[in-house]
Amino acid sequence: MGRPAGGADTWRDELDAFLAVHLPEGWRDAVASGDDAAILARRKELDTAAFVAELGRAGWVAPGWDPAYGGRGADHDTALAVRSYLDELEVPRVPRGSGLPLAAPTILEWSSEETKCRLLPPIATGEERWCQLFSEPGAGSDLASLATTAVLDGDEWVVNGQKVWTTLGHESEFAMLLARTDPDVAKHQGITYFGLDLRSPGVEVRPLRNMAGRIEFNEVFLDDVRVPDLHRISPVGDGWKATRTTLGAERHALSGGARKKRKATDEILGGRTMDDVLDLARQLGVTGDPLWRQRLAGDHGDAAAVGLAQVPDPHSLAFERGAGGRDVGRRRRDFGGDGGGRVQRVGVDVDRTVGARVAPAAEQHHDVARVRVLRDDRQQAGARASRDGPAQMRGWRYAADVSARGFGERHDHARLQP
Repeated sequence: MGRPAGGADTWRDELDAFLAVHLPEGWRDAVASGDDAAILARRKELDTAAFVAELGRAGWVAPGWDPAYGGRGADHDTALAVRSYLDELEVPRVPRGSGLPLAAPTILEWSSEETKCRLLPPIATGEERWCQLFSEPGAGSDLASLATTAVLDGDEWVVNGQKVWTTLGHESEFAMLLARTDPDVAKHQGITYFGLDLRSPGVEVRPLRNMAGRIEFNEVFLDDVRVPDLHRISPVGDGWKATRTTLGAERHALSGGARKKRKATDEILGGRTMDDVLDLARQLGVTGDPLWRQRLAGDHGDAAAVGLAQVPDPHSLAFERGAGGRDVGRRRRDFGGDGGGRVQRVGVDVDRTVGARVAPAAEQHHDVARVRVLRDDRQQAGARASRDGPAQMRGWRYAADVSARGFGERHDHARLQP
């Protein structure tokens, strides 16, 4: 476990000393040269999981965390500088699994000190990889209707139920588990959030093979599984509120945030970065269009703001736990999800608009294009609704309508350009 990071003149020296010992020889030179082949060769020499584990033990994976949690106790600016420095060097710094991007923010915001000290250090090292146990055969779009139960027995909870569509559950040691602890109250109020050790007796993970014969999803059966109260992440009955923290973190992870480089953080859940979108726009030749330049500039500012707003650190989290702080946390997460979504939409629109430019003349009428986009977006809305429920479907359909109308207007403008 790392020691608290010092000031601007000391943390870089400490980190450079660590990297000199643990990175393959020639790593810095390969990155500085921009030679992809040389970088790939150095990566093949690196045991990524072992390296990230050492990085975590030294406190560099989550430098802003308290040392008791596996961090270095760095202030916000130093923690951000450390992450940026590692990304500039294209150093892998994210453990595999959902622990760091999804479970950790939830634990930091909702758990007791004892629980943080137990669950966070192995997340930082990647020694305990995490997955989600949310969806059930009868609780997909309406997640709050989940039937898995947890009954308190002394200082342990006895869990029974079934979960499904668990991504990488067969490769994980721990899971974010939602279970019903009070069947006599409204369904959103009777849920509690746990950290479940998948190695416990009574846990059965059954892989689901896809058409290609590969395993990504799993179904998980829980038969009288005993979970220590120490592993309870949320207060009893506040599991739904804690789940919103996880889902907010997931939206940010999927958006790609404002990271400039992706190679060092490929383990984070996908999504285009704003830099990917700008590169695409340049390649397709739309940056000369003043309307596109205006939109891209606005979304670039949004992406940068999202990146700054979403950087987790103990100071902002401590503030959010104070009076009225929950509202601050919700606004921060909602802003991140909305801004990240705009980054993805502008990338899709760049593809579509350029595609419309080169389509046959009969295909270029904006009403035809609008109907096509609306149809595609409505189909996507239906897919999202299967996960998010009827209320969310109305929101996605409204967004699809607006997106289609805006695309039609942009398509008209693009069609008139020389």
